[in-house]
Amino acid sequence: MLKIKKIKPMFTALITTMDKYEHDEIISGLIDPLKREGSIKEYQTVLSVGSMVKDIKVGDLVCINPTRFAVKKHKEGTLKDGIVKDNPVIQYNFDVIEMDGKQCLLLQDRDIDFIIEDWEEVQDEIPSALIKPANDIIV
Repeated sequence: MLKIKKIKPMFTALITTMDKYEHDEIISGLIDPLKREGSIKEYQTVLSVGSMVKDIKVGDLVCINPTRFAVKKHKEGTLKDGIVKDNPVIQYNFDVIEMDGKQCLLLQDRDIDFIIEDWEEVQDEIPSALIKPANDIIV
């Protein structure tokens, strides 16, 4: 078995972290469907770059564009009355590699929308509209 610790991608490829949301993100009291628990964050850190990648360096925080990895699938509708015959679902099939025991994304430089040069973490100040009781009671 081969345990890969470091990879240098070829030409215009680059490797980023594969950070995922740890919990559902809530915006204005509603769960954002694009930022569900377990989904890949749109901001990743660059771990390695190919020899032809320009302007992107190791350690940069980048915004990825997942459109190239989108696959539209169709599942049968769920309404019993037959109104919904087809339910289009978009799935993302990223190129995932394992490096130093962690899952990473293998991307091309065209998959990067921009480099984030300065940022700060800001907590959402709007309280959730959903109020969960302290004790869960199943009836």
